[in-house]
Amino acid sequence: MAINHRKYYALAAEASKQIGEHPGLLYLQRIASQSARILDVGCGEGSRLSTLLPSGSSGWGVDIDPYAINLAQRQYPRHHFRVYTGKNLPYKSNTFDLVYSAFVLEHTQSPAMFLDEMVRVCQPGGNIVILCPNFGAPNRRSPNSIQNPVIKLIRSFIGDFFATSISSWKKVQSKSVYDQPDDDTTVEPYLLSLTRYFKDRGLTIVQVSSLWELETPSLNPRKIFIKLLGQLGIFPFKYWGPQVFVSAKKRVSD
Repeated sequence: MAINHRKYYALAAEASKQIGEHPGLLYLQRIASQSARILDVGCGEGSRLSTLLPSGSSGWGVDIDPYAINLAQRQYPRHHFRVYTGKNLPYKSNTFDLVYSAFVLEHTQSPAMFLDEMVRVCQPGGNIVILCPNFGAPNRRSPNSIQNPVIKLIRSFIGDFFATSISSWKKVQSKSVYDQPDDDTTVEPYLLSLTRYFKDRGLTIVQVSSLWELETPSLNPRKIFIKLLGQLGIFPFKYWGPQVFVSAKKRVSD
């Protein structure tokens, strides 16, 4: 993918500095204020880490892009930024009491490894928070998807009643030129299977939501009906909202 780094990270910085009324970001800001060692996995140019943390405190951030890390180090010198390979995190196990990733999971090549590493470096009793688009939900697609939406809706709805895993997340081809947010999407995460993944690894789910309150208003009767079912908490529609928001706690015995 051809990326204009200056444009890409200017857009990323603008978005990362916005918390507003986003329930997931407000939650993340709150627990960040109560945490001593915080790691942002996929930190980009550092604005989100700096925005979430209280003034004067320092955190850690990693990203696969040396350009982004260079920007982060120059803009926010109080934090500790490092380039990493996208595979093994460059920290010992049980290092951080808050490990989070915000709007990065959909850009990974190996989601399972990405998540496993977050769990590994989190301290027992610490928190892991994931925010990202819910592209893998049966009623949604990424901008790069070529999948038939009706076929996906039917197949995925049936699949929700079985033990779906993150290995079933659809891989997509990023666009050749970056022009809009998420043109560089490589995989379509789904809240339900992510929640099951964390439970299977012995984590305690603290918060889980597909953030239906952030859904763009629509006059489409089908979309209105699905949203109503989701907001009523009916399975599986409650997992079909626009975004993934999961907070999980690593058990002390792990």
